[in-house]
Amino acid sequence: METRVTQLQQQILDLRRRLPAHSVKPAMLLELEELETELVTLLSQSQRSEGRVDGKALEQGGEEE
Repeated sequence: METRVTQLQQQILDLRRRLPAHSVKPAMLLELEELETELVTLLSQSQRSEGRVDGKALEQGGEEE
């Protein structure tokens, strides 16, 4: 999963660098949105699998404060 996160971060960075200042093509914006959505999803899954929610470790017993 970490490899895919790194790939997504790189793709987002590359795409943002290619975005023109004006007249951005809708396909580029759609691609950026899809990549960012996938990245957020993977990061959320990663946090849950590590027993974390919103960047905070869960207490023993699996409940939030």
